Amino acid sequence: MTQTADPETTTYRTTSFRPPRPGLALLVGQFGYDVRAQLRNPSSIIFTLALPVLFLVAFTATSDDASSAAEYYVPATMVLALASGTLTNLAVTLTYLREFGQLKRVLVTPLSRWVYLGSRMGAGIIVAGGTVVCLGLIGMLAFDVTPAFPLTALAALTMTFLLGSALGVAATVVIRSETAAAPLANAICLPLLMASGVFFPLDRVPEWFADIADWLPFSGVVQGATEAYAGDAAVSELMGEILWVPGLWTLGAVLLAVRFFRWAPQKRR
Repeated sequence: MTQTADPETTTYRTTSFRPPRPGLALLVGQFGYDVRAQLRNPSSIIFTLALPVLFLVAFTATSDDASSAAEYYVPATMVLALASGTLTNLAVTLTYLREFGQLKRVLVTPLSRWVYLGSRMGAGIIVAGGTVVCLGLIGMLAFDVTPAFPLTALAALTMTFLLGSALGVAATVVIRSETAAAPLANAICLPLLMASGVFFPLDRVPEWFADIADWLPFSGVVQGATEAYAGDAAVSELMGEILWVPGLWTLGAVLLAVRFFRWAPQKRR
C-alpha cells in the first residue's frame, strides 16, 4: 500500500538564495589567503626581508663613512626589497600555480582574473612593505638618515612596486616551467638591479655603462629614491627620472602581459 504525503501537514525545507559576493568582498577574501600564503613561504621571507637588511648592514659596515653610505644604500635596498617582492615573487609563484593547473581553476570560479592578480600583487607588497619600513627604521635609528624629500621617495617606491608587478607578470610569458621559474626570475631581476645602481652608485662606472643603465627599468627609481634621500636635485627633476623610463617599461610589460599571459599549463604532464 502506497502512502502519499499530506501537503497540509508536511513541512518543506527551504534554502535561501545567496547573491554572489561583490568584487570587493572577493578581493578581501582572496587577499587574506594570499597574505597568509606569503607569510608561510620561508624563501619569500628570506629573499624579500632578510637579504636587503643583510646587504644594508654589509655595505655600511665596509664603508669608510657609514652615514654617507647609509644615505645611499637605505633607499637602494628598499628598491631591492620591492623588486624582489614583486618581480621575482610574482614570476615564480604565478608560473608554479599555472603549471600545476591552479590558475586554470580560477577561470571557473566567481573570482575575476584581475581580482586574483591584484590580490597576488597586493600580498607581495605586504612582506616587501614591511622590509621597507624596517630598512627605514634602521637608517633613521642607526645612522640618523631620513629622506630630504619624503613624498618623492614614496613616489619612487610606489613606482617600483608598479614596475616590479608588471614585469613579474610579464616574465611568466618567457618562463615555461616551474623548475626554471626561480633561476630565470633571479637571472632577470638581479642583473637589472645591479646595473641600475642598487649595489654601487652609477657615478663610479664608465660613461658608456651609465648611458645604457639610464634606459634600464629600475635605474630611474633607484636614482630617484637615492637622490630624494640626499636632496641633491630638484623635485621636478626627480619625478621625471622616476616616471619617464620606468613608466615606459611598466606600460610595455602590461601590454605584453595582456597579450601573452596564459592561465593554462604550458607543458604537458
